[in-house]
Amino acid sequence: MQANHMAQENTSGAQRGLSRFEGFSDAVFAIALTLLIVEIKVPGSPDGPHGYADLAKAMAEQWREHLALILCYVVIGAYWLQHHYSGRIYARSDHWFSAINLLFLLAIVVVPYPIRAWCFHLGTRFESTGALTLVAGLALIACTWMAKWFYGMSGRRVMDERLAPDFLRQMTRRYGFATLIQIAALPIVIAAPRPGVAVALLCVAFFLLPQPKPRYNPGEEPSEEEKTSQ
Repeated sequence: MQANHMAQENTSGAQRGLSRFEGFSDAVFAIALTLLIVEIKVPGSPDGPHGYADLAKAMAEQWREHLALILCYVVIGAYWLQHHYSGRIYARSDHWFSAINLLFLLAIVVVPYPIRAWCFHLGTRFESTGALTLVAGLALIACTWMAKWFYGMSGRRVMDERLAPDFLRQMTRRYGFATLIQIAALPIVIAAPRPGVAVALLCVAFFLLPQPKPRYNPGEEPSEEEKTSQ
């Protein structure tokens, strides 16, 4: 038993609390969301549209920019909600968990690019390429999120050990099924670009809904003070 514990420490690195882990992740989410509006250049500004006769029409013609903003906000927001929710599930972090989380955050930071690529080529001959890029970006986020989950589930390295096994199985099914849908959307989008994008985005939108309340082993429920601090 002691040898196994030492082997886990050697491979996982020092275990730490979640405060700095969550603080850094929240900062990345906040920056990613804040930068979205910066991409929209106001008509008449140095980098914005010029030569228009009607300001309202000029702003309306930026509908692709507005659509990209909304989609980016929904996608990143949905994963932030899950990240916030998982604070009730993960109890600690270690080196490899943090490394996988960095890959997940990279996918979050990158996703506005494929979303904008699709929005700006919607209705053009390049729409199919943009759609494939978008769905691939969403699948990448789902896969990195699932990698975090499987790492946490393996040996309960970083998960709250008080959580009931049936609750963890339920969440594994939810996250796993969603990831499989995101991956399945790739061949769909090749055959039918818009339905493929719709499937991928609807799958993300599902996680805007409240998730199941964490369940614990009998007699191991966290105190009210601990719940409010999470």
